[in-house]
Amino acid sequence: MLGAMTTHARSPANAKRVAQIEAALAELLAQALQRGFFGTAAIELSVQDGTIQHIRRTVDRIER
Repeated sequence: MLGAMTTHARSPANAKRVAQIEAALAELLAQALQRGFFGTAAIELSVQDGTIQHIRRTVDRIER
């Protein structure tokens, strides 16, 4: 019965979001992996029924 389950991993909506996530990750890495950066960087996904709904990008810098 596993083959009868629907997967959204390759849906057009998810494909667009995955491209956005990859671009966001590249930008976060460019910001965070610089000398003098102290803090955290995160990407959070909101998923409903196998479809990516929202992407949240967060950068928290620590002042030193």
